[in-house]
Amino acid sequence: MSKLLSILAVAALFAGLFTGCGGKLEETYMPVSLRDASQGQIASPGFKFGFDTPRFIAVDGDLGLVREGNLIEFFTGQDLENKLKMVEGKKYFVGARKVFSPLPHFTIDFMVAGGDTIKVGEPYSVEFPAIIKGFDEGDYEGIDVTALGPSTSQLGDIFDTKFRIENATVTYEQVDWPGGFSGMAYVLSLPNIRFFVDDPTAPMELMLRAFMNEHLYFEGGVKYGERPAAGTRNYRERTKIAGPVTLEYIRYGGSVLPVVKE
Repeated sequence: MSKLLSILAVAALFAGLFTGCGGKLEETYMPVSLRDASQGQIASPGFKFGFDTPRFIAVDGDLGLVREGNLIEFFTGQDLENKLKMVEGKKYFVGARKVFSPLPHFTIDFMVAGGDTIKVGEPYSVEFPAIIKGFDEGDYEGIDVTALGPSTSQLGDIFDTKFRIENATVTYEQVDWPGGFSGMAYVLSLPNIRFFVDDPTAPMELMLRAFMNEHLYFEGGVKYGERPAAGTRNYRERTKIAGPVTLEYIRYGGSVLPVVKE
């Protein structure tokens, strides 16, 4: 089937689902694939597009990531994280507008699932991750982190040091760091050593969720800034958690996303 006939067929289905469930179809929302909408291959008045059950790989607040094959795009919407829970496990359609500032993304106007139309709308403000090419990793030491353990003597060598971490799994779990942090935290785990992420920014939390939800290995740069204390020794030996690190940048999908500090 040609691309034109495919679009017409999807448009007919899209219209039937709207009118059949009491929703109102706005003809300006052109049903397309995410790739066609992203690359501008299909014209639509007002850059309005309809997406069939987009695959959200991570959502945090008003900002989400949608994957189609190897393509990943940002989607925004007011209270998006909670409104997506209303269509979880269902076939649904999204009406969204392509926006080009501060970077290309899609803002969701509404979602339709079964007989329900869920209004979403533009969020008040969203903080996007910074994305750059040609990032200089020269300030981050190439330490063989896999050779480290949580012992005091080994951790003393990386105190107040920026270094790269590769092939770490990401989890979200309870951390009870003695004399300091206690609560749920993102943990970067290697076979012999683990670190928990100290106070990630909202954009970095979104990306950490993407690593975790897609079972991808973490790659990025961190800073280990807490000198190991004797009072944490038992906890370190029991959990392999060597302490907190601050994220400096993340490498994801072929791009580098640095942490933008105020």
